[in-house]
Amino acid sequence: MIKIAIALAAALALGFLLSVFLKTPRADRDWEAGLARAPEFEPGKDASWRLDNLRAYEFSPAGVAKEDWRSATLDPADLEEVWFFIEPFPAFKGAAHTLVSFVFGGDTNQTISISVEARKEEGEVYSGFNGMFNKFELIYSWSTEKDVLTRIAVGLDHDLYAYKLNVTPDQGREILAHFIERTNALKDRPRFYNTLTSNCTNELVKSINGAFPGALPWHYSHVLTGYSAQRLHHLGFLGDEKTPFEEVKEPALASPAIAAAQDENDDDFPGAWRKLMASGKR
Repeated sequence: MIKIAIALAAALALGFLLSVFLKTPRADRDWEAGLARAPEFEPGKDASWRLDNLRAYEFSPAGVAKEDWRSATLDPADLEEVWFFIEPFPAFKGAAHTLVSFVFGGDTNQTISISVEARKEEGEVYSGFNGMFNKFELIYSWSTEKDVLTRIAVGLDHDLYAYKLNVTPDQGREILAHFIERTNALKDRPRFYNTLTSNCTNELVKSINGAFPGALPWHYSHVLTGYSAQRLHHLGFLGDEKTPFEEVKEPALASPAIAAAQDENDDDFPGAWRKLMASGKR
């Protein structure tokens, strides 16, 4: 009887593993509204790019206040800065959501953000445990900066820390090019999100290492994402590496400034909250 029970348990475990690892990622599910449209880049004039399905939602403490999707034209020559954001999860210090913003000058004077997400279906709830077993597809979600930052700081009322990365505009352009390439690749080759190997942070790492091989060697912060800012600081990408990280982190708390600037329009919002941060009025 014991042998039969062991054999049955082994068969069930094998069946579960096969159902997980033989599952095929798809792009045509009944997606949650905010993740329903996959972004896509198309080459424009000269070296510019047209981005379709740029999300531009507006959020309030009650949730989504307005749904909007747009197109945008990006000229990498106008790229000026790259910013890194981290949203710590209150329940566990080692967990956080991370994202990146690209700040452009020139005629467009716009800022757009990329957030790597588990692409949930309508009614699904994210689970880090389920995310280890091909439960969710992966999406590179591009949005206005106002969309993603107010979703976190206002809609969810979570802390959010903002850091300007120590990269040159040329380095930023290389990083952007790899994000664009990886975004477009998902259109023809959907992939699964994975809490351990394809999460919000290590997908960003893959793009940066694609631009600059070995720039971000493997580190436990790629999985325990709550430590990712400390890791970037240690490697010299964030703040003055000679300054203790806690002294860099304290003035980087951006959520009060983001909430204070939430009524600004999409174009003015990025400059407004950064000015509040710089003035110390947070």
